[in-house]
Amino acid sequence: MFLKKHFQSKTHTSEYDKILESSGYPYSMSFADIVLKNGPVLTMDNSRRKVTAVAVKDDLIIAVGGLPHVARLIGPMTEVIELDGRCLTPGLVNTHDHFLEHGISSAFIVDIRYPKAKSIKEIVESLEKRIKEVPKGQWVLAHVWDETLLEEKRFPTKYDLDAVSPDNPVYIKRVFQMGVANSKALEIAGITKDTPDPEYGIIEKDENSETTGLLRGRATRLVTDHIQWSMEEKLTAIKQACKDYHSVGFTTVIEPGLMADNIEAFRESHRRGDLTTRIQMQVGFLMSLKETEWAVEKYTIGGDDMLRITGLKMAVDGGVGPRTALFYEGYLDRPDVFGNQMVSQEELNKMVELGHRNGFQVAIHAIGDKAIDISMDAYEYAQTTSPRPDPRHQIVHCYFPTEKAKKQLVDLGVVVNTQTPFFYFLGESFLEALGSERCEDCMPVKTLTELGIPIGISHDATVTQPLPNIGIYASVARKTIKGNTLGTKESVSTETALSFYTDSASKHCFMEDKIGSIEVGKYADLSVWNFNPLEVEPEKLIDWKCQMTFVNGKKVFEV
Repeated sequence: MFLKKHFQSKTHTSEYDKILESSGYPYSMSFADIVLKNGPVLTMDNSRRKVTAVAVKDDLIIAVGGLPHVARLIGPMTEVIELDGRCLTPGLVNTHDHFLEHGISSAFIVDIRYPKAKSIKEIVESLEKRIKEVPKGQWVLAHVWDETLLEEKRFPTKYDLDAVSPDNPVYIKRVFQMGVANSKALEIAGITKDTPDPEYGIIEKDENSETTGLLRGRATRLVTDHIQWSMEEKLTAIKQACKDYHSVGFTTVIEPGLMADNIEAFRESHRRGDLTTRIQMQVGFLMSLKETEWAVEKYTIGGDDMLRITGLKMAVDGGVGPRTALFYEGYLDRPDVFGNQMVSQEELNKMVELGHRNGFQVAIHAIGDKAIDISMDAYEYAQTTSPRPDPRHQIVHCYFPTEKAKKQLVDLGVVVNTQTPFFYFLGESFLEALGSERCEDCMPVKTLTELGIPIGISHDATVTQPLPNIGIYASVARKTIKGNTLGTKESVSTETALSFYTDSASKHCFMEDKIGSIEVGKYADLSVWNFNPLEVEPEKLIDWKCQMTFVNGKKVFEV
């Protein structure tokens, strides 16, 4: 079994625990601030206890149980919330979402996700509408398209965008390090038909060697490095992201891939008292040893339970749809293409060991089987070279782990963050690129769970919207938006899927003693839902909606 030694829960000591021990009843000398009653309450504790009432005092849970047990804490000033059959769960934990980027997208960027835009024509119409609203010369951005869902079944090009944007730079993002720039954006970036491909990147060109506007891998940074947001815009985006994530029940998010300016934006938001979501920051993307040296010199692990630097973010490969995920076997439609390796094994070993030695949790983006093997070998090198107890490094995505990699995950205590919501939103592109037979083994969450590996699922926003109802549905049904299935042998129960957002996910944050379950002494991070997901058929899970969210005992969202 996987490593109780790695993931032993610790006791979250508090004044209320001491009172509980001395009096036999939590906080017996005072009344609760809030009581939520007449559940069901899914505690997601180790015994998976189901109760009907919870009491909160200040920022902590002080009682969990049946109504007679909890009702004695109701006083004249207690806010009593009647659940009336609605379901209470722990506040959800998201183990890998670009929180700030989502906020910027939500506040400032055109949303062209399917089905909002079902064709290139509709993408262009959405851009044209925004271009008419902004001054000449201002960047116009849109997220995110997937050609396998578009009517034209092709990539957009600069020619599609140029027709409506002669005076504004435009960049539209696809998932996984891929996007299209119009001619104005290419001009600003200095990209011409003579520009060579950057290392680990591709500037797409047509048969006449003219740029098409399509950029892959690190080539996207030639354009995106020119897109800048002010501090105030970032602070607005963080507030927007808090609002959006609370509205779907999230209370904690691991934010991957932040560099200096964005880290400072989070710190400023926290100083102003505007940060109402727990954020764990990973510094990155770090693409070289030099960048990793910069990160460990500038930052150390630290912060508080609302905002903390915990990790370093690295990447080995790209994505399935763009054919840049790194495999031993070629793609179905392009058998001579095996994907992109973005860093050598030797350099990655040094990068990971440096972060590991300096106390960071290292998170590596690895999708294809070869990329996962490279990542796991780097973790093994780090732990062998500089042994350290419970580093709890993270593989991000982990679609196709080999048997060797699965054993290393167990032996090294590495946690797995994956994105089952992608089955729903991007699954058609997986089937097109790899075929149904290979997709049978994609994201083997059931197998990994049976090995005892803590799974966290996320949405990798802005790749997909943070919608936990879709995440749970996709973990159970493993269906695409068009109803096709991918590897139902790896389906899990609804309760197991919920654990990927709660107690299992909390272990990714090193906070299993404070969040992830409804227990006395833990933070009062709670979410209320319209129904109990454990009592409905899988297809009904799509209708699971958040109605109320609490962080530190404070109501931060209500329908």
